[in-house]
Amino acid sequence: MCPWISKYQWHAFTMFPDPSKENHSMLCIGNSGDWTKQLYDKIKVPCMRQLYVHGPFMTEFSDTAVTTSNAIAVASGIGITPTLSLIMNYAGRKRINIIWGCRDPGLIEFILHKVDIGAITKNSFAFIFYTGKRELALPKNLSANVFIFRSRPDLENTITGIITAIHSGEGLPEELYEKQKKIANAPFRKRMMIAMTRVTKT
Repeated sequence: MCPWISKYQWHAFTMFPDPSKENHSMLCIGNSGDWTKQLYDKIKVPCMRQLYVHGPFMTEFSDTAVTTSNAIAVASGIGITPTLSLIMNYAGRKRINIIWGCRDPGLIEFILHKVDIGAITKNSFAFIFYTGKRELALPKNLSANVFIFRSRPDLENTITGIITAIHSGEGLPEELYEKQKKIANAPFRKRMMIAMTRVTKT
């Protein structure tokens, strides 16, 4: 709760560990309503303000991750934040694949520049489906297991492909790592075809 905006409104947000600062956490908050717009306007300039925090609370993602060694997390928009918290908490212990659909280029750029998703999920796949209008400014060294497509996700085929790859035990073949490097600037359709060849390889 932010008493300097409203003393009567509580809003739920997901925190995730800041990979660049030990014992620090981050919040991603979408500017999509009256309350979040006020928050955005008041913290445009760096400041220190009092907040009241209640929690933490387990999410549906967390409950699933506790009971399985392999998981597929599907998120849209700002919903990527509980997924980031999940993969960071279980990094190296669980195999968590990500399917993320998002139309906000700024959010995708912020996450990819701030968090090395590919390194955290090095034994998994991260599929990002971008539906915004402008071109993305991507990191120069995008991890080989992170795929970005300019389309809406075909969830059935993508999830089936991930499951097939996990059960086949093929992992991430070196020759496909090399292909990924070569197609960094290739059309999204071509990247999708190579990505799905990769995850469905038996």
